[in-house]
Amino acid sequence: MAKQFLATKNNLLKLKSSIKMYKNGQVLLEEKKLVLKKKIENYLLEEKELKKDITEKLNQAEDSIKKAIVDVGFDELIDISNAIKDDDTIGIKYLTLMGVEIPSVISDENEAELNYGLYHTTLDVDESIVKFTEVKNLIIKLASIDSTVCRLQKAIEKVERRSNALKEVIIPRDENLAKKIAIALEESERDEFVRLKVVKGE
Repeated sequence: MAKQFLATKNNLLKLKSSIKMYKNGQVLLEEKKLVLKKKIENYLLEEKELKKDITEKLNQAEDSIKKAIVDVGFDELIDISNAIKDDDTIGIKYLTLMGVEIPSVISDENEAELNYGLYHTTLDVDESIVKFTEVKNLIIKLASIDSTVCRLQKAIEKVERRSNALKEVIIPRDENLAKKIAIALEESERDEFVRLKVVKGE
């Protein structure tokens, strides 16, 4: 619904003040959008490097587990894996970045605790467990980055909608209204001037 203003100087001043505020707000929204886009670029670069690391570590882990299977056998390796303590150290807290809540994963990145018997195990068994633990930690980081990028992209879309609404709808509407009020005031002043001249008999 269009704004309705009486054609008074006071209302014109208020309207001009609102227009100025909207323009400043629109500039700030555009600046926020640029900052968020830069953050996404940084996260995407980090994501790219992480994926490389994961591929490399995963290949190493697969080589280790193949050697471990040869050393102790598949069934024995399953028994060893069942003896490994479940990792319950992962938690999530949220940080605020430019008004956007992003996840920060809290996990214990220490080496896996080798809490199984050393009988029937080999160095390759230990190494495969360590390598897969490293892969797990990298995947946790990757998941956190993916979630962060998704949230930032949604925030950018929201900022763009607000900025466009101000630029394309609200500011032009109020500038048009301010122009109409200014014209009405000028006409009113001219009419008053003419009326005074008639009263004075000039």
